[in-house]
Parts: sequence; structure tokens; C-alpha cells
Amino acid sequence: MKILDRDGRLFGKISIIDVIVILVVVALAAAVYLKNHMPHTGTTVATTQVVYQMQLENQPEYMLSAIQEGDQLFDEDRTTNGSLGTIVDIQVSDGTYAGELDNGTYGDLPAEGCYNILLTLEGEALVGADGSVALNRVYDLGVNSNRSFVTKYASFVGRVVDIQISGADNAQ
Repeated sequence: MKILDRDGRLFGKISIIDVIVILVVVALAAAVYLKNHMPHTGTTVATTQVVYQMQLENQPEYMLSAIQEGDQLFDEDRTTNGSLGTIVDIQVSDGTYAGELDNGTYGDLPAEGCYNILLTLEGEALVGADGSVALNRVYDLGVNSNRSFVTKYASFVGRVVDIQISGADNAQ
């Protein structure tokens, strides 16, 4: 008896095309089973808790009530609207500007009706081997960067003045 007859059947009983279709279906069924029942061995990228401070200079008085502890911080222009952290502390001091003093020297003068606000925020970030910090996995954060930010009730320009990475001994 021949293995393959002239009609393309194995042992004269089943078509070779039927065999190929059955093998493909069995392979697909095995792949689906393995995907759903085997433990996942892929790698995940862990985020790290970061605490950073942001200085808002010479803000009008209404900003004192517009920014609250617990507010989420966003940058609508640079992210997919994911949170860049939560405000955990707010420190307020009188606003100042650089100007000429009576004795002819230059120094800080009080800015009437304005306040400097120091925000402390906590967020999740990817920290690179080079010390780079990416809040919300995509938002690069660096000291001395001025950017526009928003909270639920406020919009302002802030300058990052300090970044501390959880588990790290030094600030960036």
C-alpha cells in the first residue's frame, strides 16, 4: 500500500490537506492553552517613589486657596493627562523681586500682594541608571526646569528645585 495515492490521500483514507488543517488547528489550540495557563515570565519595569519640590514665584493671593494638599498635578501639553504626583505639603512666603535698594545696591524687595509657594509632591517614576527621572513613565523631570502645570483649580508656571528618589541618599 502506498503512503500517498494519486488523489493526494494518505494511505488511501484521508486527504493531505485535511491533515495540514488538523495540524494547524491543534497548534493554535496548544498556543492558546499555553498562553492562558502557563505562568507569565515577562519582565516588568518597576516604578520608584520620588518626592520633588517645585517653586512658584510671585503668585497672586487667590493661588493660596486654589492649590491644596492632596491635589493632583498635571501638564496637559506634555503627557497623556496622567498625574505627575500629589501635593503633600505647601509652604508660603512673601513674594519678592530683584530691585535697587536706597543705598544703590541691588537686592530682593517685597512684592506687594504676591507670594512664593513651595510645593512638595510625591509621584511614581521610572528612574534610569543615569539618574534620569520619568514621572508617569513618560514625563522627564529635571531640576531647574520651568514648565506650565495645572491642578484641579489652578494653572501656573513652576520650577523644580529638588528631586529625591526613594531609597537614594542624595538629591538630584
